Amino acid sequence: MKMKFSIAYAAKWGHALHVELTFAAADGYQDTMDLPMTTRDGYHWEVEMASRQNRHHPFVAVAYCYCVKDAEGKVLRRESLASARQYVFDESKNFYFQDYWLEEDNPYVEKNAFVLQQVKFTDVKPARLPLFDRTIIFKIHAPKLYEGEAVALLGNHPTLGKWNPAHFLKMQNNHGKDWEISVNVQAIDEPIEYKYVVIDAQTQKLKRWEFGDNRIFGISGNEQAGGQGTPQGEIRVYHQDVYVLHGGEFRIKRVPVHAQFNFDTYIFDLDGTLISSLHDLAASCNYALKLNGMPERTLEEVRMFVGNGVKKLMERAVPGGLENEKFEKTLQDFRQHYMVHNMDNTKPYPDVMEMLEELKNRGKNIAVVSNKFYAATQEICRHFFGDLVDVAIGERENIKKKPAPDTVNEALRQLHANRERAVYIGDSDVDVMTAKNSGMPCISVLWGFRDHDFLLAHGASILISSPLQIL
Repeated sequence: MKMKFSIAYAAKWGHALHVELTFAAADGYQDTMDLPMTTRDGYHWEVEMASRQNRHHPFVAVAYCYCVKDAEGKVLRRESLASARQYVFDESKNFYFQDYWLEEDNPYVEKNAFVLQQVKFTDVKPARLPLFDRTIIFKIHAPKLYEGEAVALLGNHPTLGKWNPAHFLKMQNNHGKDWEISVNVQAIDEPIEYKYVVIDAQTQKLKRWEFGDNRIFGISGNEQAGGQGTPQGEIRVYHQDVYVLHGGEFRIKRVPVHAQFNFDTYIFDLDGTLISSLHDLAASCNYALKLNGMPERTLEEVRMFVGNGVKKLMERAVPGGLENEKFEKTLQDFRQHYMVHNMDNTKPYPDVMEMLEELKNRGKNIAVVSNKFYAATQEICRHFFGDLVDVAIGERENIKKKPAPDTVNEALRQLHANRERAVYIGDSDVDVMTAKNSGMPCISVLWGFRDHDFLLAHGASILISSPLQIL
């Protein structure tokens, strides 16, 4: 039986790719070897070898990584070892490894930092994925999931769920950030198109698709698990074949910090992002507190209280919070006062109107999602922005508040908009989490209720200081 390794890598003249390979037995015995790869075009590299056997120490696992060497055999670069290329081994199978070069996902790590590292087993008993008569192992590196999320697989064949979001194949977590699944492809006799998706581990509901085109397997030239090669014929999975498709990193939409923002849909937070409303919020808060015999709050205190809806604002402002027997009355007093006085001092931030008008002139979808109660959100948006805002959604029954993605999802539904062409803009940590939970990039603004250091500490990655920077 045999093993074949394939990878795409643009090597410089005089440089060559090698596979550093380690076989491991259950008793701890290991055998290492170095395989020089060949290429016809300096980009597509491959090497094939007979399967390694050891009768005294039967191998049960294989681990490997790719490196770049010069003509003298000196290691110049070694790929990141963050995603373990480590698999169960069966000498009766043919293994075909189709890979991406794995870059370090930490931008502060130098590209040559792994020159001296060697591939090592993290466990001589890797995840025991079943091997069938005809097997494809799908693998993906997903370092940017959030708590309670998992990765699954969907594809064009009934074996892969037939693109039905309710029929995904849940993948197995391996060493924290890697996800893999072994699929019996006996019934598949056509090219495979597939994508990885993020699901809620508890509810088992699909949350978001990975970004980009469908990945493809089964067309020669497209065999890099989603590459853009030229079709030259079909790839068949035959008896006792195992194809390992490492898809690199789960594809998310990346937005360079200094790039022009060009989306189809712009979803804005309201308070602290589009409108300066702190003084009116503080005035209504203190009116309700004073009316019920409670100490008033400073403007800076109210600034830190807002962001999670008016009930949470008053819970933080009222001594004892929800346990205070006057809480519900104080909350109602706030609501009544604010509905009358929510535009006494509130106004759009400088340049907001110009920014919205230009987006509308460009034919963009514009939505507002807020934790402010629904009636106030609608009234303020209608008063200040009129037809510039297509959809405005506030706090109401039967829809979860931010940072849950429900309000964003509802806005996308009403707009008939594509999530992959949408961006979220807000001023707080709640907005950063809302964007993440909604599967879209977040632009954090610096003129709102939270400052630069606070936003960075809570995960903000794209920050702007003027609304006109959105254009």
